[in-house]
Amino acid sequence: MPQEIELKYRLPGLDGRTALQRLRRHPLLRRRTMQRMQLLNRYYDTPDGWLRQQRCALRLRATVDCDAEGQPLPGAARWEQTLKTAGSGNGALSVRNEWTTPLTRPRLQLDALQATPLGALERAAEHLAQLTLQAQTRSLRTTWVLHLRGGAVVEVALDDGELRAGRQRAALLELELELLRGEPAALLGVADALAEILPLLPARPSKAEQAQRLAAGTLLEPVRATIPAMPTGTTALEVARAALADALGQLCDNLALAMASDNPELIHQARVGWRRWRSVMRLVQPWLPSPPPDLTPLRPLLGTLGVLRDWDVARTDTLPAWGRAFVEDPAVQPARAQALRAALRRLDRAAQAARAQLRQHLRDPAVVGVLHALAAWLVALPTATTPEPPPDWAFARLRRWHARLKRQLAASDHASPEAMESLHEARLLAKRLRYAAEALGAALSQREAERAQRWQRRARGWQERLGRWRDTARAAELLQQVQADAALIGFLRGVAAATHPLRAAD
Repeated sequence: MPQEIELKYRLPGLDGRTALQRLRRHPLLRRRTMQRMQLLNRYYDTPDGWLRQQRCALRLRATVDCDAEGQPLPGAARWEQTLKTAGSGNGALSVRNEWTTPLTRPRLQLDALQATPLGALERAAEHLAQLTLQAQTRSLRTTWVLHLRGGAVVEVALDDGELRAGRQRAALLELELELLRGEPAALLGVADALAEILPLLPARPSKAEQAQRLAAGTLLEPVRATIPAMPTGTTALEVARAALADALGQLCDNLALAMASDNPELIHQARVGWRRWRSVMRLVQPWLPSPPPDLTPLRPLLGTLGVLRDWDVARTDTLPAWGRAFVEDPAVQPARAQALRAALRRLDRAAQAARAQLRQHLRDPAVVGVLHALAAWLVALPTATTPEPPPDWAFARLRRWHARLKRQLAASDHASPEAMESLHEARLLAKRLRYAAEALGAALSQREAERAQRWQRRARGWQERLGRWRDTARAAELLQQVQADAALIGFLRGVAAATHPLRAAD
């Protein structure tokens, strides 16, 4: 069965011209023959999304050769029909099954689709007859073919264009590395070299998926966690690989969307992805055959994510919620109403500055390169270790975390600085317990899973209670930073003191 093995990256903060210039100057490519072509991809599905439900994508592609400036050369367009299954893999690495049929004209060949596994599905002929155009992409593709030592052949492809669905438009800029011959390690070697000059942000969604989301109006919606479904008996590292791949994908997908949207939920979900990554890493660390890459260059981005999330929560949640109580009646307290509006404006400006800083980090190849390195490390992670962890490895560690959480909460029964620190540690531990229990359900027996689910629900409750208190206290600190009205700051400090969880339920 034909397969497509590729790495795919977004290039945050770059335009097509800049990306092309950097690639052409790179030592790996500057002496290689460059080819350019215009691509038109038309994506089809039934009105009820039958192909999407089968995790397949169907396209017709027209290819027109171009000169070095991207201008079409004389000659007719070449058409082909391709059916692809959803990608499997880790991080940016995707392995897809595909079936390609050359065409003499731009019309679907249903007979060719009947010869694929789709044809064996119930009511396949009826569904195939309902296929209609859903979306399309137009791009200028620039490619280089690299013949590497050891016999591997890798194609480097830069796509610069746009997605189209009805009247909707969205920019498209991606770098794809496809393995034409050899082992996947060759792809990673090429990516490592290009990551020195380009911000290679691992990307999961295919062009077809992006086009489908554009057509549905969901292209910029936050990406949430997907709990991997794995059979009982799956090895520890197989569970870890699946959970870590989704966590890293959630982080990278939301970071990419945050380049184009100011939606605060994107920042929240990016941070959730990173917390999930850290939680699973802590759980499986004793059995990892090699440590992950150094995270030092990534810390500025992670720090900015945290700062921006604090500003967003203060301005969109905490202050609007408590501001009504602070003002009470604008007609009676006009000065308080004015102070609240001024504070919100200052918080908005601070959030805008933090968001600009985040986008600057995402333009930096050294920063984003760590995310590529994490994806590459994950691809190279084996599926099992010797010796394999004991059967109850996940539950035993979750149980220890749960006991530690109860101890942290018991130490937080007063308002001393030490107890406040213990309360903060308890909140972080509650998150860790929750995300790890969610991610590693496949490694638990039914009885263990039921107990872990109870711990998870309680951890979520602790996290929410502690989080609400922390958000209020943090909002007062942020208002102090932007020199907001003293009465408003004092009011929020009073709320935080009154709502302090002196003794959380265990």
